[in-house]
Amino acid sequence: MERTEMEVFLALSEELHFGRTAERLHVTTGLISKTVKKIERRIGAALFERTSRHVALTPIGRGLRDDLLPLYEGIKLAMDRAELAGRGITGTLTVGFMGTQAGRIMSAAREVFVRRNPDCGVRVVETQLSHHVAQLRDGAADLLLTTLPVDEPDLTVGAVVTRGTRYMCLSAGHRLAGRDTVSFEDLAGETFISVAESAPDYWIDFHSPRQTPGGRPIGRHTEPCTTYAEALALVATGRGIVPGDAQLLLLYRQPDIRFVRVADMPPIEHGLVWRTRDGADQRIRAFSDVVREVTPGLAVPDTLPGPRAGPSRGDVGACVGP
Repeated sequence: MERTEMEVFLALSEELHFGRTAERLHVTTGLISKTVKKIERRIGAALFERTSRHVALTPIGRGLRDDLLPLYEGIKLAMDRAELAGRGITGTLTVGFMGTQAGRIMSAAREVFVRRNPDCGVRVVETQLSHHVAQLRDGAADLLLTTLPVDEPDLTVGAVVTRGTRYMCLSAGHRLAGRDTVSFEDLAGETFISVAESAPDYWIDFHSPRQTPGGRPIGRHTEPCTTYAEALALVATGRGIVPGDAQLLLLYRQPDIRFVRVADMPPIEHGLVWRTRDGADQRIRAFSDVVREVTPGLAVPDTLPGPRAGPSRGDVGACVGP
């Protein structure tokens, strides 16, 4: 029996109505009737009792249904697996995240992705400030959701997943800690927490500007940090300031730190990044689609996706941050 014949027979044995079966399979009732008669001629017995008001399986029809159903389901499963393999949705995909919000998004995306693609496993790993994009280059990750900008010749930046208002993390006793909003110029004379040298200069300069728009200097701490937790520990003791986005207010609260909005600095963006040579990997494309799908329901207020597809080196769009 051909697969199409199985589909017709099994659908009719469930619906017990020629019209509904035709609608379900997107064919005509005439084709359903013709296919059933063809099967019955081959078997030499009626499979359905048919009247103008009633359709029911005969005993032979019930037996055929019970025998065929597990076989058909096995064939369908094999075909689905072959299709997934043909699309490249197999194996294991390793995805990295920088910051708490990105971790929540990637973990949620994993659950949806694996449910839709059961033959492809997903491993979620953390990306620290000191890593930058090293995990992509050494094979520890296939896809990153990380703080932008990323401008590397061997890497591709995909969608901007979140874009949030810029905030500064200050110690509770800082001179600006009592204000709700400050300006970029108000940061003159402050000291940014330094990031490990493994991050490129363009990234560090965008994260921690060396001067205000008016040309007044902003310092940098001499002790580099490799993680955001290290940076916050220095901030808490009043040894510097560090930027972040609106997720700080909900996900990084602690009694010795305050968060102040910077009204006139560009927002912070987090985006998807992968190796350019892997651009045809359907797993990466499919997972990226799921990330964009789940983000609106998980992103904290004021860190929702923006309209742009990705950053460029000329955009002062991202800072060190969770």
